[in-house]
Amino acid sequence: MPDSTFIELSQMQMQRAKELLTEIPVLIQIGAYNTAANRAYYAAFHAMKALEALDNYDSKKHSGVVSYFRQHYIKTGVFDADLSDLIEVLQTTREESDYNIIVRINAEEAEMLLRSAVRFVDAIAAYLPERCRSDQTFLN
Repeated sequence: MPDSTFIELSQMQMQRAKELLTEIPVLIQIGAYNTAANRAYYAAFHAMKALEALDNYDSKKHSGVVSYFRQHYIKTGVFDADLSDLIEVLQTTREESDYNIIVRINAEEAEMLLRSAVRFVDAIAAYLPERCRSDQTFLN
């Protein structure tokens, strides 16, 4: 079982991921689709950081977080390869919509990104208690 400090950091990261997911429908409702895309990516990002915390690993770059996730959790079969595809779409869309002023996300795309982020975060959230099985309070 991971050290309690790492479990606590992991819980904090997952809590942030879930908070971000709750913001996205509000952003979609008010037409802030690019911001919704940003929040969708960051929800997935914090979920990946929750895994890193349990491993006592901390990448300083977004590319490092994604690479670590793929190497240690996709290639090893912990998660299905389609999660790698989801993070690729979320990350690319976030970068394009944040840094390219002419990129405008529409309502349908924002809804798709929300579904993708929920699926991604839910998959990791379901795995975390298994990883910390002996800690009954994890993410309750």
